[in-house]
Amino acid sequence: MRSVVTRALLIAAGLVTVVFLATAGFLLYSQASSSARAADQRDAAVVAGVLAVSSDADVVRGTIARTTAGAQGRLSVVLANGTRLGAGGGSPAVSVGGATVSVVPATVPFPYGAVFVVLGVAVVTLGLAVWLGHRPFTPVIEALRALASSTGRRVRLRGPRELEALAESIDAASERTSQLLAKEREMIADVSHRLRTPLAALRLDADAVGSGPVADRIRSAVGTLGHDVDRIIQALQPVEGESTSTCDVASVVEARMAFWSAHAADQGRVCEIDVGEPCWVPLSPDALGAVVDALLENVFRHTPTAAPVGVSVVRHAGWVTLVVEDGGTGVADPSSALHRGSSGGGSTGLGLDIARAAAEATGGTIHLERGRLGGARVRLRFSEADSHHEPASPRAWRLWHGHP
Repeated sequence: MRSVVTRALLIAAGLVTVVFLATAGFLLYSQASSSARAADQRDAAVVAGVLAVSSDADVVRGTIARTTAGAQGRLSVVLANGTRLGAGGGSPAVSVGGATVSVVPATVPFPYGAVFVVLGVAVVTLGLAVWLGHRPFTPVIEALRALASSTGRRVRLRGPRELEALAESIDAASERTSQLLAKEREMIADVSHRLRTPLAALRLDADAVGSGPVADRIRSAVGTLGHDVDRIIQALQPVEGESTSTCDVASVVEARMAFWSAHAADQGRVCEIDVGEPCWVPLSPDALGAVVDALLENVFRHTPTAAPVGVSVVRHAGWVTLVVEDGGTGVADPSSALHRGSSGGGSTGLGLDIARAAAEATGGTIHLERGRLGGARVRLRFSEADSHHEPASPRAWRLWHGHP
């Protein structure tokens, strides 16, 4: 802010200085020209006074020589008999008894010395103006600094009334946002608690189904849903001082694919799984499991039942890459597929956003491409736990070659 004020003051004072210098130069030159004309008129009047009492050529010639204009060769006299005395041939200035006195105007030099003096005074005045101009802005700058450093706390400042009003508006907006967030958390907690009742009924119904692969999968799905509801409720009450957890991507993917591979077998899908060696990322197992579930749910929801699906995990150079690809028709609008809430298939549109948020939380990226199976390939790069490389940029890449 101080630099902006300084530039504004320099521009304003500079313009005033330029106008001042131009005006001063014009006035000084005009004054010098007026003084030269007045001196010429005095010289002509002296010669005219002599002509009034005598027309003797020698007397007139001596008078001309004693004047400044005559000594410079700019004053001449034409007597009544036509005799010209002196040099120069300017316009007639005075006529006396048939004689004419003429003066050639003098060349007036530009007063550079005086202009340089004025310029020096103007430069000093310019610096003084900038220094004094900062003083009225000091309360504004201090108030803006207080406003900029008030992130996360109530804004309290003293300054111009407009900035105080702005601070009050920011406080009101912050308080309103906090209230909305609190209401949102209460609503989510209320909905989650209400889901526990139908979940309990589903568990009873699942137990009544009996035994068999289908019943086991139903019970597993109900158990997963109940676990997710509990996790949502716990997330609404974070534990202060809780350390950042890590998880093994390979083990989490294997655990989640135990469910999804069975689901793929029921549909007749080919399911390829390649998790490789253990690799740790700074995410909780539940968070990474939610990513895997979101991506696989997209595949099973938006691709034909016979379309193959592949899941792989690769560790390389401080990055852990999770790839989920399918043999479907691909993404119709990859430019907006990563926008939160955007979906072309009638779903909530949060699956890819959940994956993107998890990758970016570790400093990684998400890539949307065409895969080797012919459909979409979502490639998530997670920063490996305890790695010290810089975060990748850009975080969200949307790459798509060809059209489905």
